[in-house]
Amino acid sequence: EYGAWVTSRNWVRYVLAQPLEDEPGTRVEYSTGSTHLLSAILTKATGKSTWQFAQDTLARPLGFSLAQWTRDPQGIYFGGNEMVMTPKQMLAFGELYRNKGRLAGTQVVPKDWVEESLRPRTRSRFNDQSYGYGWWSREFAGYESFFAWGYGGQYIFIVPELDLVVVTTSSTTVGEERRSHRRTIFDVLEYSILPSVARLAESSNLQSSIFSFSIDC
Repeated sequence: EYGAWVTSRNWVRYVLAQPLEDEPGTRVEYSTGSTHLLSAILTKATGKSTWQFAQDTLARPLGFSLAQWTRDPQGIYFGGNEMVMTPKQMLAFGELYRNKGRLAGTQVVPKDWVEESLRPRTRSRFNDQSYGYGWWSREFAGYESFFAWGYGGQYIFIVPELDLVVVTTSSTTVGEERRSHRRTIFDVLEYSILPSVARLAESSNLQSSIFSFSIDC
């Protein structure tokens, strides 16, 4: 229904008009329409656009400015897609969650919410991975990991045991090879990055650092 939804005159009404297929809490169905409803709710509850709310409460404390992104016909910022962040901004967001919502002694996001959002609550029937409140979770190389998953290979990975955040950006036009493309990103994390970081941690040579590299997938 995605195409019909985003070409409709009112995205919120379209979502709310869809029939209920299962009893709430019985079966997971990943839905961009559901997250767009969250954007509409935030807009109503805060009296600000989702962009302005995120700008004031999240981006500014983290030291950057968010670019504006796509809005629906009623002006509500897209709650599921097309948010634009640089790798450094993604890293800052990942570090915030790795540190339980704290930044330089200030609690930017409530600790309880961070823990609740990372806690697995269901499992996808499409990829057999656990899902919390906007965060996926699974093991990589034996380490419990959480990740925010964007279209086409945009990821923020958090590996608490290694005090590690990894972000990836890649082409959104990977066509029919997108599943293989995502698998390659997972493999790089699991078989290259994590073992290397673990070895450095064991030898006590690991310090807080930012590394940047590119690969052809």
